[in-house]
Amino acid sequence: MSVFSGKCLCGNVSYQCHSEPKAIFNCHCEDCRRATGSVFGTNLFVPETKVEISGKVSSYSHISDSGSTMTKRFCPNCGSLLFGSNSAKPNVVSIRAGTVDQLALIKPQINLFMDKKVPSTSIDENLKQASRMP
Repeated sequence: MSVFSGKCLCGNVSYQCHSEPKAIFNCHCEDCRRATGSVFGTNLFVPETKVEISGKVSSYSHISDSGSTMTKRFCPNCGSLLFGSNSAKPNVVSIRAGTVDQLALIKPQINLFMDKKVPSTSIDENLKQASRMP
């Protein structure tokens, strides 16, 4: 039984996740801003083995400021960014919150890369904040 599910904009790629998120972060780094086209990205982190993906995804890899290889996976039809992985965190996948069907599940715990945030972005002061990845 899946804990949560989601899909891209056109519906060609969907997924089922069989694990509660281990963490949920709002990331204000430049890479997340540019990849999402928004002022920050919200990511749910789960064990890679607990995610079943249906449909074909394309990928793009780049090197982060820390030297890790970051791989973004997205729908080749509509371009929706769905998943990410970090070579420094093997067996973990990040799922983009905007693709999740169960909206009540999305409860970020921390805002990361606060020194990179867009100055006009409203911040929930009840969440922890960090200038980098903890």
